[in-house]
Amino acid sequence: MKLLKKSELRREFLNKRDNISEEERSIYSERIKAKIKNLKEFKEAKSVLLYCPIRKEPDLTSLIWESLASKKLVLLPKVEGQELKLYSITSQEDIKPGAFCIPEPVGGKEFPPHDVELAIVPGVVFDRRGYRIGFGRGYYDRLLQKIVGVKMGVAYSFQVVEELPTDEWDQPVDVLVTESYILKGGKRYEC
Repeated sequence: MKLLKKSELRREFLNKRDNISEEERSIYSERIKAKIKNLKEFKEAKSVLLYCPIRKEPDLTSLIWESLASKKLVLLPKVEGQELKLYSITSQEDIKPGAFCIPEPVGGKEFPPHDVELAIVPGVVFDRRGYRIGFGRGYYDRLLQKIVGVKMGVAYSFQVVEELPTDEWDQPVDVLVTESYILKGGKRYEC
C-alpha cells in the first residue's frame, strides 16, 4: 500500500472531520471525555495540558472546567513565535482568541513543558502507533519533544489509520482515545 503524502492526508481527514454533524461531534466528544476521566493517567495527573477546539476537533471544553473544579492545574497552549508556550488558567476569563483565531490563555503563569504530567492533544489524523498529523506547522511536535509526562491524543475513530508517513521530528502519543476505543502500548481496548 502506497502511503499518501502528509498534505493529502491532512486535506482528506480535515474534510471528513469538517463534515461531521454537530450532534455527532457532541456525542463523540462526551464519549471521549468519559473515557479520559476513567483513565488512571488522568485521575493521577495533577497538571493537565488541554486545548481549545477548532474546526470540529473533539470538544473537551467541559473537561477544562471539571479539571479546575477538582483542583488540577490546567494548562493551555499559546502560540509565541514558532513555539507553543504553556500557561495556567483559573477561569473562562483567562481565555481569548489569539494566533490563528484559536482561543488561548491571556496572562496566567507560564509553566515548563517538562513538568506537565498529562498532555492531551488533538490531531487531524493519527495512526495505530500514536503518530499524528496536525495542521502542518509543527507546533505540537516541538512541544511534545519537551514533555516527559504522558502524551495523550484524542480523535474520532474515523481519524485513525494503520500507518502514517513520519519524519524524524514527529512525536507519537503514548495513548490515543477515540469515542469507541483506546490505543495504548500498541494494543486496542474496546470500552
